[in-house]
Amino acid sequence: MTTMKVGQDIVQMDDPFAMAAALQKVRIRLSAGQLRETVRMDGEEVTFQRARLDDLKALIAEYEGKCRRKTGGASRTRYAKRFRFTG
Repeated sequence: MTTMKVGQDIVQMDDPFAMAAALQKVRIRLSAGQLRETVRMDGEEVTFQRARLDDLKALIAEYEGKCRRKTGGASRTRYAKRFRFTG
């Protein structure tokens, strides 16, 4: 199994639950005013800063989607249907 360092956590790359949780911690630290967080993956290093917070949110959404697929959850967001009565 391949591991990577996400912020201060070491996580298994094939465990989307651990990855999503570690990335959420990074997002919280950035949102709380921490200057930067670094993620090391496959020999590459990415540093997230407040200016790249949207990139981090997209990465979190990707791993949360993997979690939903792994647990058999819905693959897309469901919306309520709208009805309009005309009389």
